[in-house]
Amino acid sequence: MKPAIHSDSKVSGLSRDTAGAGAAARGLKILCDALITGLLLAGFASIMASLVPFSVLLARVRSVSDSGQGTFFSTEFYHAMQMRLRLIGMANLAAGIILLALHRQMYEWARRVFTDALILARDFCLAARSLPGIDRLALAGLTFFAAALRIPLLTQPMRYDEAITFVEYASRPFYVALSFYNTPNNHVFHTLLVRLAYLALGNHPWAFRLPVLLAGLCLVPATYVAARSLYHNNGALLAAALVASSSTLIEYSTNARGYEIVCLLFMIMIPTGVYAQRHRNGAAWLLLAVVSALGFYTIPIMLYPFGGLVVWLLLSIAVGDAQQDAQQEDAQGYAPRDAQPDSKTNSPTAARSALAGLSVAIVLTMLLVVELYSPVLAVSGPKALFANKWVSASPFPIFLHQLPASLASTWWGWNRDLLIWPAEALNLGFLISLLWHRKIGSQRVPLALALLLCVAPLVFVQRVIPFERVWLFALPLYFICAAAGLAMALEPVFHRPHLRHAMALLALVAALFAGLRVERSGSVYLSNESRGMPALAAWLKGHLSSGDTIVAVPPSDGPMRYYLQREGVPTSYLNSSLGGRGQAPHRRLVVVNESSRDTVEQVCEAAGQPHQPSRNAKLLVQFESAKLYEVPFAPEDH
Repeated sequence: MKPAIHSDSKVSGLSRDTAGAGAAARGLKILCDALITGLLLAGFASIMASLVPFSVLLARVRSVSDSGQGTFFSTEFYHAMQMRLRLIGMANLAAGIILLALHRQMYEWARRVFTDALILARDFCLAARSLPGIDRLALAGLTFFAAALRIPLLTQPMRYDEAITFVEYASRPFYVALSFYNTPNNHVFHTLLVRLAYLALGNHPWAFRLPVLLAGLCLVPATYVAARSLYHNNGALLAAALVASSSTLIEYSTNARGYEIVCLLFMIMIPTGVYAQRHRNGAAWLLLAVVSALGFYTIPIMLYPFGGLVVWLLLSIAVGDAQQDAQQEDAQGYAPRDAQPDSKTNSPTAARSALAGLSVAIVLTMLLVVELYSPVLAVSGPKALFANKWVSASPFPIFLHQLPASLASTWWGWNRDLLIWPAEALNLGFLISLLWHRKIGSQRVPLALALLLCVAPLVFVQRVIPFERVWLFALPLYFICAAAGLAMALEPVFHRPHLRHAMALLALVAALFAGLRVERSGSVYLSNESRGMPALAAWLKGHLSSGDTIVAVPPSDGPMRYYLQREGVPTSYLNSSLGGRGQAPHRRLVVVNESSRDTVEQVCEAAGQPHQPSRNAKLLVQFESAKLYEVPFAPEDH
């Protein structure tokens, strides 16, 4: 009976495998058909949308605009949008028809990618199980501590940029939020997430910030994984600790903007790129393309980290990293020590294979980015993305004069709330990681150096002084390099059996020390330029009368607009030269923000409103940094 039972179980196992393979094949075929169908439907939808009459679209635009006018939607705008919609529709139809003609090859490619995806998932699980217990415990503690530092800040007042993000985009219907790109403030993928959070959880600042909070928490383990893929030593936990307690990263984990999401995606791209290069895994290359495209869809500044990573991978392939043996791969935690060497790893065509995979990933990234941005390209036009006034080039002398101050301000932000000696220690660790990279790095070329080689020429070609937050994506990488260098310097201090535990303890102590300094200083809250705006809007709700006008300019007008709407106050009161109800001017109420050090005269001038000397202004009320003055109209204003 025993042989029969064994035979039956073997047949049953084969049947299950066959059934699983059949289900996977059917699923892949459905997925390929869905992709082709989606492209064809998108093409037809674009062409049909171009046929909607001007009057219908104008009425729709007026219905979703604050003023009810939609003055930008002219006949010229309509005809240009028609042409773009038809071009995009034809492009989607052509892509769908081409894939339909190549559906067999597409299906075979999908099968190979699916097989590689199973290998990728297996290796990821093996790597996760092979992590030392002390690292798992410390990483969980660091992530929990990161949450404790960030969650209390979710209810802080809405800052200018995040208020504009909600009022202009995320509060609008999806077809507006994902296509209207009048300013780079619309981080489209992030706007989509905020829109979903708003619909699910309501109009609450903490709800709008949930996407970036989750990104900030995931950034802690993602930095650990990226550090392990870049360096051999025990600095990964220290890097994760620095990310968990960084003042600037805490701020952007509680600021509803897309920069923290770009940080997370960049950290995911690093180990994905390393794995794809070494294993020539099609699923990893596809994952790299998808993650990169989402980064571009969040903010176009993804060009910097993506370009740096591509240059790094190209240099790594050129110097022979793609031909490293399986034993060195195992040291990075991708596979167990007893795994058999990957036959592709030692192939003489390894470099060509890696280069082909990278090329496919780049092309797929570009195609996905164009497809994701097609609503923006159709409605707002290419100039909105590539030639808006915020990315116009400065004269070269002005650019050279302003760049050092911008970089110095960025450096100060990275080290905010750190004492001098920890900041200098990080600088020293970063320098060590560059000088002794061949000893501790898993790749022969430092990623930081490749990033600099890519970004520096781009910045000089663009001649645009970036905002300090643009470079936020590089901060986790800086922490990774600095932690690796410090770990190397500390290796002689501890006995090797105790080194991992010592680094875990150091990471926890560093996170606790830095995090408590951030919490005690209150720097994240104090950097908020909208302190007092919620209370001021609530006060105005009970004190406004017909004919009043509220004068506010950046950074006050965005939060004021949001909180007035939330209080149910008509936004027609805001910056109206004739008063909120279209009547003769009654009172002019000027919002002065102490955080921007503006005066009454400066606010009135920036708002294009005539004013009298500030001695005639009367302070009505003050809430934290927000002051409200009553400024009389000049006789000629009436």
